[in-house]
Amino acid sequence: MRNYLSKYVGIPVLCCLLTICIGCGFAPSVNNGKNTGLTTSHQGTRIAPSLKEYAQSLLDADGDSMSDRQKSALEKAASGGKVSQADYERAWADYKQCIIDKGYAEPTFDKYDNGIYALPSYNTDGASKEAVRKLNDDLTSCSMLHVTDINTVYRLQLGNPKLLLNDKEVAADCLRKEGIKPKDYTADKLEKDLESGESAGLRDNRKALTCLVTAGVNVAASDETVWYPLK
Repeated sequence: MRNYLSKYVGIPVLCCLLTICIGCGFAPSVNNGKNTGLTTSHQGTRIAPSLKEYAQSLLDADGDSMSDRQKSALEKAASGGKVSQADYERAWADYKQCIIDKGYAEPTFDKYDNGIYALPSYNTDGASKEAVRKLNDDLTSCSMLHVTDINTVYRLQLGNPKLLLNDKEVAADCLRKEGIKPKDYTADKLEKDLESGESAGLRDNRKALTCLVTAGVNVAASDETVWYPLK
């Protein structure tokens, strides 16, 4: 069995400081949108030959550590090539309940124009290092159990059907197609915009945010809701 890149994007999981913690866009995690750190030299590189094969690789890697419901949804994706909206919604509902069951305040997930969810930024101001560490561990545990891999496959099928590895390449293509950026806008230009702080125009534009978050680029809306999990 071939072992493809095990997490492309995932949930907004845990890029955290002791004060404001930004949910990385998946990555439930939810790759709780993992930032791949790829450069444009990876343009055109694919994650896997097909979504079916990628879903199977996730099952092979994570099948023993996920809930029966997430595993069942991934098995359907491995045979049918897609995650249903119902399975995606259910996975996020299970993730939310897991967070609540661990004693945290109920989170309100950010929902984007295409139905993609993301964990919001969260504030742990005043909490001890131990409490923040436990929060991060619990979020990761709940994410992996219920939603990380489902989130990854669902984002790919919506925003990256070619299964391109470079998240900036995927996002730039979406921004061009939506008419948000000109036809000569590239992954390099997007990366420079994000690094230089020129992303304000993107963070204020809901369609642009949908492109970025679906591709797995970690960026927060300028008016994003902040979650206080420890209150």
